[in-house]
Amino acid sequence: MRFQMHAQTLEEVEEYFLHRAIQSLHEGWDWDGKLTPLTWKGETWGMRAMFQDAEKTLYQSVYVLDQHTGKGHFSRYIKAHPTPIVTAPDCHVEEYLQSKDIPYKILGKFTQTPEYRIVAEKLDDRYAQRSKLHYMNHIDEGLAVLVDLGASEQAMRAFTLHVLFQADADLAQHAALASTVTEDPYVLLLALEYRNIANAYLSKREIQSIEEIALSPLPEVNDMLRADKVQNYKDFLLYHKGTHPRSEALERYFHNWLARLDISLERFDQWKTRLDVKPHLQRTPPLEA
Repeated sequence: MRFQMHAQTLEEVEEYFLHRAIQSLHEGWDWDGKLTPLTWKGETWGMRAMFQDAEKTLYQSVYVLDQHTGKGHFSRYIKAHPTPIVTAPDCHVEEYLQSKDIPYKILGKFTQTPEYRIVAEKLDDRYAQRSKLHYMNHIDEGLAVLVDLGASEQAMRAFTLHVLFQADADLAQHAALASTVTEDPYVLLLALEYRNIANAYLSKREIQSIEEIALSPLPEVNDMLRADKVQNYKDFLLYHKGTHPRSEALERYFHNWLARLDISLERFDQWKTRLDVKPHLQRTPPLEA
């Protein structure tokens, strides 16, 4: 599962925090990858991760293992370590934090938009067979690129939706949802225009010049293309280059798109480093708390 809410092992908690860190990228949050097991009298009851928001304020996220809930571990811990808490809406702990006067901040407000919610419902625990990457990683990482580009919220909402409509099979399957996936007709228009432009140049099409790649008259769609190609090329380099049967053709394809979209390799490398949070994951020595 992408977000296991009843984890019983530290390995499950590591996976949870990894995906939460990816999801938080588009709101400007940073995680150093360090995870600290929390123990009491020699028994491990949870794990802590430290996050910084866009203003560089430090927050902590504490995960209590399912078999240790209701034993008072978190209450005792937070009294000794009162750094403010960061939590997400789907954790459903806001009422508890308020009742205990524990300072906190909510992460993931964009995830409550109707566009994100319906796509997460469709894709949340689905992953690619080849890379084992969750499909929602593509959305979360692409949104982070859009934020860096200064793209509009309408572009972000449309980018979230594009996976429901881009491929012919997906369009046929989800067409009936068109009137319910968004409250903004322009967002739906952007998603469909993205389908139009992105599908006009796929990796199996050979071109002689990048000028043959059509861009959209709508700048929001071109920003969506930038987010998509940066994220996809990042995954290609990490998981497919040299092993995919069409590796060389795909490499040309991504280079063509980056050139057409005015993305330098230096800028791409900056995004690649930021989006690839997994290499930073490490456990620190346990904290008796």
